[in-house]
Amino acid sequence: MKLTFVLILSLVASTLGFSQAPKSAEGPRQKASASVLGLSSYDYEFGRPLRPDEHNYLWYRTTHAKEAAEMGLDPKAVADGMDTWHWWVGVDNPGFWRDLANLTGGKHNFTNLKLDLLRVILTVPRAERFKALGLINDPDAVAATKPDQFGLMIDRMKDGTLTWDPEVFGYSSGIIGLQIFKNEKYNPKLWSLQKYLDEPKSVEPPYKIGMSCAFCHIGFNPLNPPADPAEPTWENLTSAIGNQYLREGKVFGQHLPQSSIIYHYINTQEPGTSETSRFPTDSINNPTVINSIYRLKDRLTLAKEERITPAQKTMIESMYKNAGVPLNSPIGALGGTDTEPTLKVPHILTDGSDSLGVLVASVRVYVNEGMMYKDWYSAWPVNPFNIKDSFKRGFTPGEFDIIGKERKDPNSPWMQTERRMPNMATFLESYDSFPLAHSASGKKFLTNDKDILTKGKIVFADNCARCHSGKVPENLPKDPEGQKQAWRALVQKDDFLKNNYLSDDQRHSVLEIGTNAQRAEGTNAHGGSTWGQMSSQTYKDLRAVKMDLVDFDAQGKAIPLYNPLTGKHDIKWSGPTGYYRTPTLVSIWATAPFLHNNALGSYKADPSIEARIESYNDAMTKMLWPEKRLGVKSIKVTSEDTSLPDIFPGLHNELKSLDGLKLKLLELPKGTPVNLAMSLNPKYAPELVEAYISGVLNGKPRTEFKNWINRRRDAGIKAMVAKMLELNSCPDFIEDRGHTYGAQLSDDEKKALMEYVKYF
Repeated sequence: MKLTFVLILSLVASTLGFSQAPKSAEGPRQKASASVLGLSSYDYEFGRPLRPDEHNYLWYRTTHAKEAAEMGLDPKAVADGMDTWHWWVGVDNPGFWRDLANLTGGKHNFTNLKLDLLRVILTVPRAERFKALGLINDPDAVAATKPDQFGLMIDRMKDGTLTWDPEVFGYSSGIIGLQIFKNEKYNPKLWSLQKYLDEPKSVEPPYKIGMSCAFCHIGFNPLNPPADPAEPTWENLTSAIGNQYLREGKVFGQHLPQSSIIYHYINTQEPGTSETSRFPTDSINNPTVINSIYRLKDRLTLAKEERITPAQKTMIESMYKNAGVPLNSPIGALGGTDTEPTLKVPHILTDGSDSLGVLVASVRVYVNEGMMYKDWYSAWPVNPFNIKDSFKRGFTPGEFDIIGKERKDPNSPWMQTERRMPNMATFLESYDSFPLAHSASGKKFLTNDKDILTKGKIVFADNCARCHSGKVPENLPKDPEGQKQAWRALVQKDDFLKNNYLSDDQRHSVLEIGTNAQRAEGTNAHGGSTWGQMSSQTYKDLRAVKMDLVDFDAQGKAIPLYNPLTGKHDIKWSGPTGYYRTPTLVSIWATAPFLHNNALGSYKADPSIEARIESYNDAMTKMLWPEKRLGVKSIKVTSEDTSLPDIFPGLHNELKSLDGLKLKLLELPKGTPVNLAMSLNPKYAPELVEAYISGVLNGKPRTEFKNWINRRRDAGIKAMVAKMLELNSCPDFIEDRGHTYGAQLSDDEKKALMEYVKYF
């Protein structure tokens, strides 16, 4: 998740106490009874008993472990890995979320955002969580019928469902992936729920909230969807598909006024995406799809050698020893020499940047959820807890130092988490696919016409398989016609789809694919940046090469990027060479919309098979018939006039050039692209202000600013918006462009391909 430009300025302002934003409406407030004050006991209160006809997590865990054993996996390792995936919060990330609640929860918060997970649990009723935020309720919990001993209307675990150590994993909050832990700083004599809701830092709550991987990754079973998404059973859930309904941004922005640009930033984030650089910001608004995890064992066979540094080699050796992993493990096999080491790795993240193997990639996720947060803050370009240092550094990032610092203590959260990862990887190996043919109600959406399916296979072999197959023909001929026939023969084999990851799992240039480049342009894995120690030297060298970012016209000719201010393709922009890893097509029928940003196809907040197929058909139609896409209309824009946070009082303190100027709150007109504001480095704030002033003055001396501010305010805003475009970190605004490989096919070929892919 990421703090983009406006969010950063807002936090800077609120941290320094520059000014106060108007209050906005809050959700339902809970009342604490007077009897809560002075309470000394601290016992968790369970809800009603588990009924004989209900399954609980233990059943889910045991059932899945038995199924994994049939795949040849160790059921004990799978069960332990599932516990980690579902409940482990990296030891200390509850402290991270408590810090953010303190930072953003008070009355002087410019943004009106509330980065407070406890507030979410308290103010969004269980029955409304899925509809409002895409959150998935824990089947082992029930809504509270009365306040607990602390005056909190918080979901209660059913009596008989707790099967783990709550000191290690916490109690369920009622929302999958959010665990509650006793707060060691809680003082019953000082506790007041009303005080907490008004100003979280004024009083310590009885509970802290931690986040696990399950928050983003557990979703509904496509073959057994719930009758009521707000009350799923364990039979309705699956752990690795990814929550394609999660409205991540809205979790923290439920009560934003629509007049705020931050409302539009939050509201335009696609469901099922996560902004994993929201905090260690790369100054690009680039949410990406929450990955589904299928056929991990098959995926590992696609690993490629990448160059790493000797220091990284030493770190990998130490990590493998700590976690009990052999040096030749398929999760990242060491090779090369001491001076020129290599690591054979699969690529994990969308842009292929997470390139030091599964173990490093997995532990890094826990840092991104808040583990070791006090050291993580200092790697952020903008550290809102030490904003003066960020100013001093010019908003440049630092490296999260796992080589020299974070792994030195054998009992650090990093090291404890590291030791859990092998079993978690074994657990993730246990997910294969969700064949539509395995559902009685899903079979009606499949064709049995052999001619259509044969045509679909041939089209796939000719146009898709080179990137979207983990299997490759043996002894592939060198001549084009020979290769064509070899691919056709392979795809038409009866076992082609079995144990096929349906991706080559390799990086491909964004210029080749043609999709929106914002995610590919992220810089957090560059050397010296937040995740720099966790990416290979191969990746860094690839990114060091500059590229001219382009769009493509209907004939496939490269043209400049689209300019939303002129309505023409006239933006010429150069940045680091960007890449996207080929996504798997396993069970793709169930996970539309498509592309890395979920921008292609219609979204339906309905987990039924019928709704999934409808979304699949829409997304595939737009994939294969590009003329049916939204195109320019896919640009995320403000739906009304919006305001930027009032940072002028603070800037007056920082910039002497503003002395004597009375500056008004800045506004953006309706229809302004959201990413004009949200893909900017905060260091450019003074330049934007100067552009605004110059636009108002139109060549007149600064002493006349007060005479023209009201008459030429619109001209000032126009000049500032133009400067936003000039300084933009990645001025690529059309969201659903690119990947037009099937556009040249006939209609019959396209339809046959769509039918065949439903079998994946």
